[in-house]
Amino acid sequence: MSTVLWYTLPIAVAIALSVFPIVAVLVLLLEPEPMRRSVAFAVGWAAGLLVLVTVFTISAKLTPHERRTPFPPWAHVAEIVIGIVLVVMALLVGRRAGRSAPAGVTELSGLASGMTTPRAFAFGLMMNVRPKNIVLTLAAGLAIGAASLEFVASTMIVVIVTVVGASTVVGLVVVYAVGKSRVRPSLDRLHRYLVDHAATVLRLLGALIGVALIVIGTVQLTSG
Repeated sequence: MSTVLWYTLPIAVAIALSVFPIVAVLVLLLEPEPMRRSVAFAVGWAAGLLVLVTVFTISAKLTPHERRTPFPPWAHVAEIVIGIVLVVMALLVGRRAGRSAPAGVTELSGLASGMTTPRAFAFGLMMNVRPKNIVLTLAAGLAIGAASLEFVASTMIVVIVTVVGASTVVGLVVVYAVGKSRVRPSLDRLHRYLVDHAATVLRLLGALIGVALIVIGTVQLTSG
């Protein structure tokens, strides 16, 4: 279990540092009467993460293979492929770095206007259906599902990945609930920084996680 947890935690941290959901919840928190919509968005974001990681974990467990010590060879090949995809995505973001922000980041401000609580929840769910998030949750699910773990251990790691992945969005909502107007200037500065430097943050995170997956997958595949 510790091996799988060590592998999946960096992926969960990468999910937690995703720019788009953080910017989205900041926009909601900076709107008038923000709590209902921001809480609904955070719940939707966390629920979507839980569903994706669970689905990919179950899919990996149902994939037939002979050995699980701790991962079968196909899981390492998948790690390498996922790592390459992340690096390519990071390079594509780098090509567009001349723009103030990647497409979609600056548009999030307009989406909060008039958004109802149910729509905020649905928006949080839909935030999970982005290429980078799909790739990261797929990597986590493969690692959990391909390993030789009992049901309880697998469930615990799925929950841990979900909690860590949703921690930034949920944490910002909690910070606002506690600090309210006192923290608004800080949240506004964070929002402006992320919008201005979104391309750089996306590029660095994608490249780092991608290279890590490639190295881990290659080492494990060659040593197995």
